[in-house]
Amino acid sequence: MQRFSSKMWRRTGLDRHISDTQIWQQPLKKRPATASMLFLSILIAAVLTFSSWINPSSFSVTNVTENRTSAKRIEIPLSCSAGNLTQTCPVNYPASFETEDHDPSLNSSCPDYFRWIHEDLRPFKSTGITRDMVERAKRTAHFRVVIVKGRIYVEKYKKSIQTRDVFTLWGILQLLRRYPGRLPDLEMMFDCNDRPVIRSRDYRGPNATAPPPLFRYCGDRWNLDIVFPDWSFWGWAEIKIKPWESILKELKEGNSRKKWMAREPYAYWKGNPSVARTRRDLLKCNVSDKQDWNARLFVQAQAIGKAASDFIQQELKMDYVYDYMFHLLNEYAKLLKFKPEVPDKAVEFCSETMACPADGIEKRFMMESLVKGPSITSPCTIPPPYDPQALGPLSREKLIQWSKWRHWREATGIVLINRNKCTLRLCLPVSLKSELDKLVLMILSDRYLKKK
Repeated sequence: MQRFSSKMWRRTGLDRHISDTQIWQQPLKKRPATASMLFLSILIAAVLTFSSWINPSSFSVTNVTENRTSAKRIEIPLSCSAGNLTQTCPVNYPASFETEDHDPSLNSSCPDYFRWIHEDLRPFKSTGITRDMVERAKRTAHFRVVIVKGRIYVEKYKKSIQTRDVFTLWGILQLLRRYPGRLPDLEMMFDCNDRPVIRSRDYRGPNATAPPPLFRYCGDRWNLDIVFPDWSFWGWAEIKIKPWESILKELKEGNSRKKWMAREPYAYWKGNPSVARTRRDLLKCNVSDKQDWNARLFVQAQAIGKAASDFIQQELKMDYVYDYMFHLLNEYAKLLKFKPEVPDKAVEFCSETMACPADGIEKRFMMESLVKGPSITSPCTIPPPYDPQALGPLSREKLIQWSKWRHWREATGIVLINRNKCTLRLCLPVSLKSELDKLVLMILSDRYLKKK
């Protein structure tokens, strides 16, 4: 971090008295120079003797020069050329930035879901990650990201759906603006599609090869894909979903405008029913004269809604999104068994080369989510891995609760949209209100980010 030093000279009380007080002196008759010199010598000796008796601690202001350093937040605007046709990256962005917290171990702990970073990387702990493993992940990847000496290089293989690749890369660039010089050299393959493809069953047995490390937005217990934050944290231009920081602010303002009990008791879902067959069940829950109860949300939903709202405001804020990325990439880089190199076909990316030539809503979202400058604090402290023995009972308990959930779903019309996603529709009669929030939270709390 850039620091500024403020040096303040502080005078003793005696010094202040002598310099700030005007002393009237009676005119003296002219005397010999020797007498004047003798008098001056006696005066200096007296002052020095008197000053040795002074206890500096008795003064509120001491004769000490103090070097005080405090954090100075800096902003680094984009450097766009005339006509916004910037094709090169600036070289003056800070390569490092000292934070104000000199002992990062004293920082607050990251949310508990950061533990899943360890679980996602566990399949690679025993073998490490070789170049061959990374190259095998290229089969379905949309692009390769290489970070060398704090600069990003991208090798593209195919276009993703909509602008998923664009805003994912934009998010990684913002991470480097936030923590310059804090990410190690690395190479990673990224798949922008939804469904995981690295099936764990394909890498079991005595003759099985090590799985390829592939980053994507989704993961589950049956696959080994490494989960990375969704592109829409920086905006989803095609359907005009703003960057997450703006959404959080609007959610907070909206919640303050109208109290929960003053609202109409309906929930609304918006999405594409053709994405998954189970989503079509949502259309059956539309309000009608014949079935009104199954579109209403009962009192338990208030507790669920408040818990969810508190969670996203406190534990899914952008600070933690960036810290999750930071720790994930750092832990991943520790496993690499080779030296990352920039491919011949890779192109250097930076915020300027992406945002300056952009236009329309894409440019607006980029500017809205632009990290203004380096963070003056270090990332949160990642919690330790889960105890493997503790994960077993947790999984068994969740399977039991999942079985109960399926029974309730068939009996009452509750719809859980896609087993790998956390989208929930409640169609409950009054008779089944009890324990609903406990059941739902037990099912959905684990790996919240991973089953989005």
